[in-house]
Amino acid sequence: MKLVVADLDGTLIHSKGFTKETLKTVKKLHEKGVIFTIATGRHILTAKKYIDEIDIQHPVIYSNGAYIYDHKNQKVIHQALIDKKTALKTMEVCESNNLDFILYTVDHVYATKKARDNLISMIGKYDIEVLSENELKSSVKNGAIKILVFDSDVERIKEARIILSQIHGVYLLQSSKNYLDIGHHSVNKGSALSILAKYLNVSLEDTMAIGDQENDIKMIQVAGVGVAMGDGNPLLKDEADYITKPFDEDGFSYAVEKYIYKE
Repeated sequence: MKLVVADLDGTLIHSKGFTKETLKTVKKLHEKGVIFTIATGRHILTAKKYIDEIDIQHPVIYSNGAYIYDHKNQKVIHQALIDKKTALKTMEVCESNNLDFILYTVDHVYATKKARDNLISMIGKYDIEVLSENELKSSVKNGAIKILVFDSDVERIKEARIILSQIHGVYLLQSSKNYLDIGHHSVNKGSALSILAKYLNVSLEDTMAIGDQENDIKMIQVAGVGVAMGDGNPLLKDEADYITKPFDEDGFSYAVEKYIYKE
């Protein structure tokens, strides 16, 4: 394997960040010359600190594949935005159904004060720019990277998926049980991995992808070896070439040892 691409939340980090074993494995990949990078549902602004911590030197896939950025060369490799009309429609449906959401544009992450406060009640401190509903609508004049609907009640997320399925031109995917990701219909981590592999001049057959949620399915399908975390989404496990150990048992490191250093 020449390229390893991993999801971030639930695969490489939990609430306390990287485990010591994960940090050791990433360092070993760097030292052995295996290209390692991340494919996350997060916006670049909320993931950058983790990219810096493990010294990623190659382009990173953000927002489920809507944005691929080469930090080393400060270059946008790819981006696909929800158009203004569709973004506004999505936001209006969320507002009329009292669904909290976060708006991701290319340069910012926004929410209303209510949504920001509700998110903090779920996960603790979170830096996000607060705007009024009218200001949010004005901020999508150039389109949106992603809209993230969230709720502490899992049943509300299921309801949100049904409600928002009426909107054309977007994908709906759960990045965890409490979060529903909405983006441009062409976007997924699998197509982004294909773009990245071509950019790096690496065959997809020589890639390993690993994740834990529904938004990782396309990525593990296109990779030469697709790995699901042991505590991952059952839908992902059904598509995986291999199911590794759970996060708490360092499933990422176990899979890397098996497929990269098995010789």
